[in-house]
Amino acid sequence: MNQTTHASKDLKKSAATSRISYAFGAFGHDIFYATLSAYFITFITSHLFNTGDAAQNNRMVLYITQLIAGLRIVELIIAPFIGNMIDNTKTRRGKFKPWVVAGGTISSLALLILFTDMGGLNKTNPVLYLIIFVFIYITMNIFYSFKDIGFWSMVPVLSFSSEEREKTATFARINSTIGTNIIGVVIMPIVLFFSLHRNGGTGDNRGWFWFAFIVALIGVLTVLAVAFGTHEIESDLRKNTEKTGFKDVLKVLTKNDQLMAIALSYVLYTTGISILNAS
Repeated sequence: MNQTTHASKDLKKSAATSRISYAFGAFGHDIFYATLSAYFITFITSHLFNTGDAAQNNRMVLYITQLIAGLRIVELIIAPFIGNMIDNTKTRRGKFKPWVVAGGTISSLALLILFTDMGGLNKTNPVLYLIIFVFIYITMNIFYSFKDIGFWSMVPVLSFSSEEREKTATFARINSTIGTNIIGVVIMPIVLFFSLHRNGGTGDNRGWFWFAFIVALIGVLTVLAVAFGTHEIESDLRKNTEKTGFKDVLKVLTKNDQLMAIALSYVLYTTGISILNAS
């Protein structure tokens, strides 16, 4: 009887740890997303290109915003293939954790670099800056997509209990919402705290870099919490014995009218948001 009681307590404790760790991961995941989607473009347009040449500034901002819009559309196209790669992954640490950790760590480091002027290249050699920017931004987006897909695909493998999965998903969505919204509250106090010059309340490059550093640090710590605090449960029902190739993914995409309609609507939405942010 005592052994059964202890086993039950251990199971509940393990479930609680997994739930909290996953929720913490969701918190960091959406702090990163909010920073990238809402405030990175603010840094680009307001702080990165502020030379005395207004025409050059406007031209560089236009190039960057167009590149971001184009790369986001490319991201939509490659997302199904990323999901396919994750689905075919087999490691000792599970199917999803390796991608969550690698994706979260690399995308956080890439974000940190993007919140710099890359040693002044934005002014001394704008063309080289754009080339490096494209490479780093693509790298960040790809690894963020691996993390995003891998992270939200983990819920079904964290527990056999449907009730526990619902609790885990609910906790994660609550913390995800907190992460998304808290950035708008803390961003300027953090930027101004680390800035040497207030610049009318918008801070300087130093303040924005340290804000990005905090976001990147949270991103790394939260994926480590997911890696060490959760446990993927093996099940014969979840084992994928049939390999799905890229050609199979293409067939699914091209022959599914509803999926293509949703994809098109999201492309239009992303394009609209990018145009709005650029204006």
